[in-house]
Amino acid sequence: MKNKSGPSRKKPPVFTGPRERISQMLVRMRQLEGNPHTIALGMAVGIFISITPIIPLQTVVAIALAFLVRGSKSAAVLGTWLSNPLTIPVVYYADYKLGCSLLGYRATLDHIAFDSFSQLMELGLEVTWAMISGSLVLGGLLGVIAYFVTFRVFSTFRKRSLATETESGSEL
Repeated sequence: MKNKSGPSRKKPPVFTGPRERISQMLVRMRQLEGNPHTIALGMAVGIFISITPIIPLQTVVAIALAFLVRGSKSAAVLGTWLSNPLTIPVVYYADYKLGCSLLGYRATLDHIAFDSFSQLMELGLEVTWAMISGSLVLGGLLGVIAYFVTFRVFSTFRKRSLATETESGSEL
């Protein structure tokens, strides 16, 4: 008996590898609208927030902060993709170590395992402050870098697009 619904279509995998996720992110970045400054500001906000230990609220906070600084909300959401199950342990451990150094604490944890901000609070105020202060410095640094890189990339991309449009328009 033949299948009347036509050729079967293969569903995309639920879990994709890093290569596919980067490819998806690049496609979405190319589709962003706005001037390079607005997009770069949104990306910087998203990267900054992705470094902070506020897992369940990162996207909401990134959108709100992007709104306040008049950055691209879509770019802010894309920037929060930096924190994912593969990068979170490394980022949070770096937050903790940097925070301990900044605050003069002696690092007592060899690893950090938690799923939410409330679980972070249960680890103790010293650990919480170390992670928050470390994340603010690390996130701020990465956010500034992300701004300039994103601004440069989008300025170049938009100039090339404009030049291509001008060339194709003059051939008519």
